[in-house]
Amino acid sequence: MTSTSALNGFHSSRKRGSGANSTGNSRYQVAQGTNLAMYSGDVMKIGTGGYVTPITTTTDFAIGVLEGIRYVDKTSKQPIWSRYIQSSVSSDDGYTYALVNDDPNTTYIAQADASLTVGDLLNNFEVTLGAGSNTTGQSGFGIKVGSVTTGTAMVRPVALWKTPDNAWGDAYTKVECRLVRHVDHAQAVVACVVGPV
Repeated sequence: MTSTSALNGFHSSRKRGSGANSTGNSRYQVAQGTNLAMYSGDVMKIGTGGYVTPITTTTDFAIGVLEGIRYVDKTSKQPIWSRYIQSSVSSDDGYTYALVNDDPNTTYIAQADASLTVGDLLNNFEVTLGAGSNTTGQSGFGIKVGSVTTGTAMVRPVALWKTPDNAWGDAYTKVECRLVRHVDHAQAVVACVVGPV
């Protein structure tokens, strides 16, 4: 039984469909000295100036999920690969990179901030925007159960994460989910006229 809330972000599970799953990631540039800390498991977006940042509102469109950071340490002058980066850290070479799983067909394991049932497979949810841990490097993001909707939202559960201590209806259910509001899945609504014009 999942009776403890331990929101720790979104973690790659598998690729939906029949294609090969390389579990690779893409490199996106982070603005030097950004004021946003970033943690493994944060849902990411392309922000101002084309730099990647964690999502900050319920209207953002995701590019993917952060899996790591690469920068050059200003003291040792050595490259650092890390699960997170604190705010205002910048790279000695001027380039800080976020390693992001940006495949729109990837599914993720995430914990909900309350109970989910099998009926929630038809619903969409927003993401909690919790702070990450400088000890573990893990995100504080999770599924925000109170935001349940049949309309547009960031994530949709696709299955229960099958482990002995997890079941539908547990206090803090862990599920496999997909990003619904992904930039590569976004569709523009186009008005059309039916009949003669």
